[in-house]
Amino acid sequence: MKRGTLYTLVVIIVLVVIGGIYFQVNYSKTPYYGQVGKLDHTEKAPKGYPDTDYYEITGYDKNGKAKHLEVGTYGGQKFTKGHYITIFWSKAQGVASYERTYWNKIPKKARVHLPQPNSK
Repeated sequence: MKRGTLYTLVVIIVLVVIGGIYFQVNYSKTPYYGQVGKLDHTEKAPKGYPDTDYYEITGYDKNGKAKHLEVGTYGGQKFTKGHYITIFWSKAQGVASYERTYWNKIPKKARVHLPQPNSK
């Protein structure tokens, strides 16, 4: 193999590795678990589009570490107070997405910080 080709190949491999590390650090999503509280504020949208509701939620990762998150709904969705939610957060995007979850799906170290559901 020629030296120039070898150097080019090494440079390409190094760039791919650096790019992969950058992507992993900035765009990997960390799940945080929290409980929906009261509506914080609503942002009015132009006519014909749904408004965005914002909720301030303290989320806990799988190790129980807290993070204060501002979660905005999309598509006219409304959160139900008291429901448990998984919020996916990334360094580059902030709150990337969210989904409803259930008490038994929340890691034990995060559950310690959240109120237990009412037993019926």
